[in-house]
Amino acid sequence: MKLVRFLMKLVSETVTIELKNGTIVHGTVVGVDVAMNTHLKNVKMTVKDRNPVQLDSLSIRGNNIRQYILPDALNLDALLVDDTPKRGPARERSA
Repeated sequence: MKLVRFLMKLVSETVTIELKNGTIVHGTVVGVDVAMNTHLKNVKMTVKDRNPVQLDSLSIRGNNIRQYILPDALNLDALLVDDTPKRGPARERSA
């Protein structure tokens, strides 16, 4: 779950995504949901052994993603800060 929370912070970053079928997708992240489905805009998609195709937007199902390739200029220290609220200790309930 922490990986997905990290990816959700990548909104408006330009990333490259490699899919399991070898397709390379380069675009700007619009959003990532809890199933790691990724929505991109201004996309260049290169299917294996074919010419690149320009697309206005593209949604990728999370289980088709092999890897995200992040830009070198990305400030990982700021993105990796765990800002999720901490849960308190569980209270015992009387029966």
